[in-house]
Amino acid sequence: MPVNKILALAGIALIVLSVVNFVAQMQTISRGSGIYDKKLIPALKNISVLVPPGAVMVVSTQGPYVTYFTGHITKVPWGVSSKESLVEYMTKNHYDYLVVFQGSSEEPKLKSLFSSQQVRTLETSFQLMGIFKTDSFSTIYLFKLRDSG
Repeated sequence: MPVNKILALAGIALIVLSVVNFVAQMQTISRGSGIYDKKLIPALKNISVLVPPGAVMVVSTQGPYVTYFTGHITKVPWGVSSKESLVEYMTKNHYDYLVVFQGSSEEPKLKSLFSSQQVRTLETSFQLMGIFKTDSFSTIYLFKLRDSG
């Protein structure tokens, strides 16, 4: 068999393998992310209406999505481990708004606080401003830090 035919067959096999791999990756991404969540963008737009312009929002996760669709800077509370330390972190940094994706936290120590069983306990230190249902993320909560005085 001539070398040209071998190279042509190898090239075709590589293209077919690449297409199959690409399709498999896209199916995995679309199933596991909020890309096709029809309710996520409206929920984030509603949050942006409730939060004053220029306010920084602390987020449990999904900071880039929240920033992009709300126009607000977001911060993940790295190193925070409890509701009390979250309040302290937000007070110290002059952050008033908290967006919680129920059951999800980039800071592992806060995952239980943001669980469906515990998230509403935040209401002792935060005012609940809105609850938003989505397709991919069960519920998004918007809280405002209560005045300490």
